[in-house]
Amino acid sequence: MMKEEFMNMKKLYHYTKFDTAIKILESHSLRFGRLHNMNDIHENDKLSYVDTTGTLINSFPSDVLDAIDCEMAKYRQISLTADDNKQDKLGFDLHQMWGLYADKGQGICLVFDKDILCKQIDDAVLHKIVSYDTSVESFYIANSNDSQSIQCNIQKKADKLFFHKRKEWEHEQEYRFIKRCTNLNKEEYLYYGKALKYIILNSVIENTDSVKFKKNVEKLNKHTQRVPILVYGNGLLDYSLIDINHTEIIWNSSYGYDILIPGVNCEIDV
Repeated sequence: MMKEEFMNMKKLYHYTKFDTAIKILESHSLRFGRLHNMNDIHENDKLSYVDTTGTLINSFPSDVLDAIDCEMAKYRQISLTADDNKQDKLGFDLHQMWGLYADKGQGICLVFDKDILCKQIDDAVLHKIVSYDTSVESFYIANSNDSQSIQCNIQKKADKLFFHKRKEWEHEQEYRFIKRCTNLNKEEYLYYGKALKYIILNSVIENTDSVKFKKNVEKLNKHTQRVPILVYGNGLLDYSLIDINHTEIIWNSSYGYDILIPGVNCEIDV
């Protein structure tokens, strides 16, 4: 059954606008984004650079500052969302993600098989779950007077630089792919092959504009007929994930963390 296949699979999710999703389906790939285009304002100007003696960045020689900017500009990322099994928060059941990244529910959530997707990447791509910290430490450069060592030092600190964010971002449950791209003028992509397993639409469109919803489904089917389309949304008392034909319930929030069940943990005042 689809439910068993979906729930047993290790999944990574990608929220995006509908038109962007069509481009992804056409190319069978995800684009590595430049850090300065990220919504976290500190992704590009990542941290306060100091050397081991405590010298602040504004005292660094100009060639060192240029070397820092040049090296940091080479790093690009793909942001996906993972399930948080500890808190029982599934990656498709995150309302902030639907609102912020999937065009307020008008967009799409692509579901990838994590194991298959990670096998598609080469050794040069770093990937792991992002750690959310109360405070993010400064990054130390060993010798602020040596521009030649900057590249090596930043590469050594890649985990600290690119896989740690402030705790306020933890709602994203981010799983990140990082690639160092030496050609700054060339776009870089991650070909996902057969890793795409499901496409999730939001019931916001289905409930408010059924004509648009049907057209979106038709467009998706033109680009990928082998991938099942699911619908995520809310009913009277719960949230659910169902197949496009409304014949099978894949998931229901009555098994989740935030649902109120009359007579069990809440009462209805009539």
